[in-house]
Amino acid sequence: MVMQDAVSTERIGVSAYRVMFEHSSEGVLLSTADGRITAANPAAGAMLGHTLDEICRLGHAGLFDEEDPRWKLGVAERDRTGSTVSVARLRGGDGRMIDVEVTSLRFRDADGSTQICSILHDISGRSAIEREMEELSARLLQLSRGDELTGFQNRRGLLVAGNRILQFADREACDVQVLFANVDNVQELNDSLGHRAGDAALQAVARALSVVFGRNDVLARIGGTQFLVLALNLRAPDWTHVTARILHHLSSPDTTEFVGAAVRVSFGWTTRPGGDRSSLEELVARSDWAMLEAKEAREAANRSRDPAGSFLPHD
Repeated sequence: MVMQDAVSTERIGVSAYRVMFEHSSEGVLLSTADGRITAANPAAGAMLGHTLDEICRLGHAGLFDEEDPRWKLGVAERDRTGSTVSVARLRGGDGRMIDVEVTSLRFRDADGSTQICSILHDISGRSAIEREMEELSARLLQLSRGDELTGFQNRRGLLVAGNRILQFADREACDVQVLFANVDNVQELNDSLGHRAGDAALQAVARALSVVFGRNDVLARIGGTQFLVLALNLRAPDWTHVTARILHHLSSPDTTEFVGAAVRVSFGWTTRPGGDRSSLEELVARSDWAMLEAKEAREAANRSRDPAGSFLPHD
């Protein structure tokens, strides 16, 4: 077999191999086992943005990003089997990093020394497309889990983020405070001022919740007028203070001007104590029920204070 390879090589001739080396559209590097580059073809120079002398002077250490785990795995595979196809980052002449597919082969030269032939295929364009597709997929996933109007999680996003925070609470045996908020007068705003006002009211509530709650809390819009918050660093005695802060934000002149009218919201709170294993669905139902009870109690109080039936705004 070796004899056939030798005869084949002799028949083609060294000059033919030189022509293939110099005119190949793929970059080719010849190097020693210790990473010293002894020859590079013009395609490699054009791909990397270096002169051929610069490539030889830089060697593997100056060209290859040796911290790239993909290249480390490729070198290990080549040293074990004699050849490998892997992806590596190389430093271009302008300082930018270039993703390159490398076919690397180890062979014995005529003098018996170990040599490395590396064939480079520029995949930076393909990598850019792959990154774009990954970003698009992430964006689509975000959209599928997010509410476009408020930027909050939607119901699908709540399932992911909400269960994650409950799992954390289970591990740490800590309480989770749950707030259910319903914007009561969206339909009235839509009828009197147009749908822009209703949307503005929802956005105003989202902004108020964002101001009051922390970055690690879960905020979701789970229905047309309904919001849910899961909060860790909060205690039940803080409910009144938190609710007051939300209402203070909603009653500010800036918010009223933004919406075009006052925004009315009903709140319902519940607690999932440490050690409780209530599901997310159970917490939504409990806090929703608490909101309805609070709303009915407020309306009953308003009726008792105003038997004529005119509306008295709640605190």
